[in-house]
Amino acid sequence: MLRLLRRNDISSLLAALSFGLLVAGSANVSVSNTAHEIIYTPFLCNATTVLIDPDCSGAWQVQRNTTNIGGIPTVSTRGPSPEGANIIPQMFMAFRASALYLSTSVISNATANFTITSKSVSATRIVNSAAGLVAIVNLVESELTTLAVTFIPQTTVSRLDIGSILLTVSNRAATSSFLPTMSLPPSMSPPTFIPSTSASPFPSKAAARSLPHRAAVTEALSLVLGLGVGLSIIVSALFFWWRRRRRLKETRQTWF
Repeated sequence: MLRLLRRNDISSLLAALSFGLLVAGSANVSVSNTAHEIIYTPFLCNATTVLIDPDCSGAWQVQRNTTNIGGIPTVSTRGPSPEGANIIPQMFMAFRASALYLSTSVISNATANFTITSKSVSATRIVNSAAGLVAIVNLVESELTTLAVTFIPQTTVSRLDIGSILLTVSNRAATSSFLPTMSLPPSMSPPTFIPSTSASPFPSKAAARSLPHRAAVTEALSLVLGLGVGLSIIVSALFFWWRRRRRLKETRQTWF
């Protein structure tokens, strides 16, 4: 189901994919690693280095020069950081295909957990991204499959690069079918804080720049907390409603 290929095997496999030799009657389509159907948490940053934008620390970054794979920019992460609320970087992708191929760069050396789930399949495997290419095959194309890639922190600094993504499909024109838009649970709105009167009414340039990133971190955290808090509010409301109704009933019994 999930296979790792050595780098010296990648060129021959990609050549076979480009000519459609793996599965008769199928087509291989390329999916951009920055497609809006792919979700990166805590967030995706366009800056190539943390030096350019310090707020990108702990996030996924688009690498356009140093780690290109055949001219394709990579999406890279070095793991969680305090600036990203120590959220472990993850990638989520939903698709319909009989196979998926995901490449990494030559300097990618992090370990990651690859999990795929569908109606008939549930599998997980720890992958060393230095292998170069992850192949997920023998999938049921008619079923919606979800891929989750989770960065595994190590004692030493490591990086995970997401390069080219290929899907094997029967109809390459039906993009909305084999690559539907994925949605995560709705998040809660962040709390509003009232600044002191001595504070400036306008945010600093650095603070203004960091607002989108902080909002993304808040959204990633609220994905975990939102469901639990929402259920607590519902249960509390039902309890107070039941308690009030009981008191009204007791009052009516006293009057009549």
